[in-house]
Amino acid sequence: MNIAYVHTGDWPSNSPSTTFATYNCIGLSKNSEKCHFFIKRNSKKFSDELFHEYFNIKKPDNLIIHQITRPLLNSNFFYYRKIYKELSLLIKSGSLDAVITRSVTFLPYLIKLKNRFNVKVYFESHDFFADLSLRNDININKKVKQSKIENKFIPQLTGLICLQEAQSKLYLNIFTELQSKVFRTGILNYHKTSSNKQYISYIGSLDTLKGVETLIESLKYTTTKPKLLIIGGKDKEEIEKIETFINNTVPEAEIIISGWINKKKLDELLKETILGIVPMRDTFFNRFLTSPLKLFDFYSYGIPVICSDLPTGRELISENKTGLFFEPGNPKDLAKKIDSLLIDENKITEMSSYIFEKTSDLLWESRGNKIIEWIKEHE
Repeated sequence: MNIAYVHTGDWPSNSPSTTFATYNCIGLSKNSEKCHFFIKRNSKKFSDELFHEYFNIKKPDNLIIHQITRPLLNSNFFYYRKIYKELSLLIKSGSLDAVITRSVTFLPYLIKLKNRFNVKVYFESHDFFADLSLRNDININKKVKQSKIENKFIPQLTGLICLQEAQSKLYLNIFTELQSKVFRTGILNYHKTSSNKQYISYIGSLDTLKGVETLIESLKYTTTKPKLLIIGGKDKEEIEKIETFINNTVPEAEIIISGWINKKKLDELLKETILGIVPMRDTFFNRFLTSPLKLFDFYSYGIPVICSDLPTGRELISENKTGLFFEPGNPKDLAKKIDSLLIDENKITEMSSYIFEKTSDLLWESRGNKIIEWIKEHE
């Protein structure tokens, strides 16, 4: 089986989508003859070198990275045309069995490939635009194009890949005959942790939707007064904004903000983390669509997670086994849950052991195998 995966983002970059797409292709490559990964070139370096530098791993030999030069115009038109031509050549040569994209706007080209070559095509959705009347968390006027594309082309797919059951149900309510399957993300491998665990940690963007303000405010109410490590911050402006919030809210708290870091540095910091916090705000996206990579980063080190009590979190966390839940947006409830674990080291050790033993089905390699087997069913 030969697979192609199309991503519109810059590679490499500090975007979570880049990490997702890269790890996803690693999982697919381990279960296929070849996996062709299409990305926008964002470096003069070669892919093998970038893998080591940005992801701290060796690139699989059968993962073929197609680094397409970024278009001069702020448009994907020429980028998509070049990918379409390269995919066509691969299909004609008999070197490609299926194409997957995570990009809504590439769907017209995907269906064109299916109609022209009878190749199997899949959309891995990371959002939902088919019914904009359900969205209260975005400017729907800016997503009309994506909505039209989803409604026109999704019914023509071989299949739809979803990250959460809640997301799949949204699509199936509209496209009742659609072949939709949930494949959960994604642990690359497991790591031993340090005995010197000193932080509760947050990983990711610092924008308001992520709820990092709730986490910071919770420190006012904790009795254990933990050190907080914030691993993230896209740019100086985002970091300065959150620093102002810290100074106005908990100036006495011990908080470190790392800014954006590479995977090697992330590994070092996670070894010193005792609890992971995923403080998502209660929004449509967080309730029905998100599958936060930060949660799996914590799991890969056996770190228990405290997460906002939303349906997406409930799908990924076993309460009292891999983590705890708190009321979204409630810093006092979050503080209570933090304290309950920090004063019970035996409970944390028990949870950590459970994570290592029971989450093997969340490995990227396992996910890749499940996707390949599902594709084989569509003969």
